[in-house]
Amino acid sequence: MENIQEILNLDFDVNVIPTENYPLNYPVHWHKEIEIIYYPKSSAVSDSPITEISGKEYSLNPGDILLVWQGELHRTIKNAAKRLIGFQFDSALLQSLNDFIPYIPKLRRLHLLKCSEHPDLLQSLSEYLDKICDLDKDQDSFYRVRKIINLLEFMTVLCREADNAYDKSAYTPDSINSEALYKIQKSCVYINKNCNQDLSLNDVASMAGFSPNYFSRMFKETTGYNFVEYLMIERVRKAQRYLGDDSIPITEVAYLSGFKSISTFNRVFHQIKNCSPSQFRKYMVTV
Repeated sequence: MENIQEILNLDFDVNVIPTENYPLNYPVHWHKEIEIIYYPKSSAVSDSPITEISGKEYSLNPGDILLVWQGELHRTIKNAAKRLIGFQFDSALLQSLNDFIPYIPKLRRLHLLKCSEHPDLLQSLSEYLDKICDLDKDQDSFYRVRKIINLLEFMTVLCREADNAYDKSAYTPDSINSEALYKIQKSCVYINKNCNQDLSLNDVASMAGFSPNYFSRMFKETTGYNFVEYLMIERVRKAQRYLGDDSIPITEVAYLSGFKSISTFNRVFHQIKNCSPSQFRKYMVTV
């Protein structure tokens, strides 16, 4: 099967694709990042853009917002009038903030947010996206930080309104109760703090009070990652902090971050960051 993954490697930043750069059409692909597609009211035309996610077509109207979650196959079918704006960001940004974790199963079922059905919500959300666009264009001091702040405000509003904003045709009942969500959230916090230790799925599942099979299924549904993927992401994130100190040898960084061999560290780091640890360190030192 052809590799249709798109490597973005955004780290903690918001990549803005302005209207003039958003493609007229784009083939089927997927990426680890979350993407927000926005059709501003101010650029309304009669020819509606069309995007496909997981085989389902979505026709956007002025003021609409479309959400593409990490790992979802999607493509731009038509954007003839070039009115769409894209926002892409690392899904790890939400995973790193525990308040968002219980909402992730609900958020992942949201795709098309229609301005005609939720005008107040869409107006509030669009204000954050407009601000991100302005910041990206002007690039004043701390503009990357301020983009992230506005993105988190966007996601906070979306989480609070998630139950009311569902695309009802795509709605399925929650399969995880609040107690299970809380336990998964606590497990994520535990992994974050102890990722440099020798953690196993069985041990963390037992700590949460679940069988390994149930924990594995609930963890994947809640976080969007399986246990090993999540653990590796946290170890790489810890390694990034050590790599900022060039007095620590890279071999030692690997072991401090929980990797048992330098070869595994190099391979996993490159898979997640699309560069080697030494390249990442060089970038950090020279910027």
